[in-house]
Amino acid sequence: MERTRRDFVVGAVGGAMALALGGCGTGPGPGGGGRYSVYLSSDDGPMRCSGAIDEVIRETRVPLAAFVVGKHARTEAYRRYLEAYRSNPYITLANHSYSHADGHYLSYYAHPERVLEDFDKNRRVLGLSDRRGRLPGRDSWRIGGRAYDADRSAAEAADLLASRGYTLYGWDLEWTHTRSGRPIGTAEGIYRKLLAMLERGHTYTPGHLMLLMHDQMFGSVGAREELRRLVTLLRDDSRIRLRSLDDYPLRAPAVRRPAGRGPRLMKGTATGVGETTPVDPLKFAR
Repeated sequence: MERTRRDFVVGAVGGAMALALGGCGTGPGPGGGGRYSVYLSSDDGPMRCSGAIDEVIRETRVPLAAFVVGKHARTEAYRRYLEAYRSNPYITLANHSYSHADGHYLSYYAHPERVLEDFDKNRRVLGLSDRRGRLPGRDSWRIGGRAYDADRSAAEAADLLASRGYTLYGWDLEWTHTRSGRPIGTAEGIYRKLLAMLERGHTYTPGHLMLLMHDQMFGSVGAREELRRLVTLLRDDSRIRLRSLDDYPLRAPAVRRPAGRGPRLMKGTATGVGETTPVDPLKFAR
């Protein structure tokens, strides 16, 4: 997945150990009618670290969209994390391709028909009920007749998917991670930055912010607590309502993102240019 604008990328904390599935706690539900809507989403599951997300979401009872990769669920051991997600009433499953481009994004998007086949295969293999998805490694939106591509290399593939009934969600802010999976930044830092983006109107849809995270970030106890801290900060802020992917407005005025923010970077790369060596989420799913 690509990084968001440079001025919204934050500094480092956390660790990345694998967790088994956690228990289910209880807690208050998401807050009521705030003027801003925030959508939590996490990419690249299922993998061992998915258990931490499942645990926190069950405990806090807030909605989250999990964009899942079929290649990660080839073994029975990892399919159980997928089934935990599927049984979680607060999690919506969505399509993140079968292969995740095998980490080779330029060659992947050079063949739009293969991208369509990859998404269709993921939908069949994982039994996904609809055609909502997110492109691997590219921030592209195709929703309610609206379109946006942070990187034009994926535009033709995104258009083809949309023509076949897919709705594609990009993101407004990414909580990034190191190559080893450690979260970069703190819950408080992400919370402050998303509020600033909402207040300045720097989101794709006014008043609505899509937060991108990654399953591999939350394997350690410390990282899991950062996730819980972020959820608590958002849930307890009267200005914010945590909402499901089902609630994202299909038809609304899209805001042109501010110019001069610098290039978006591929997750795990130094430059984001060309066929560099991005973080391969498959290594976390082994």
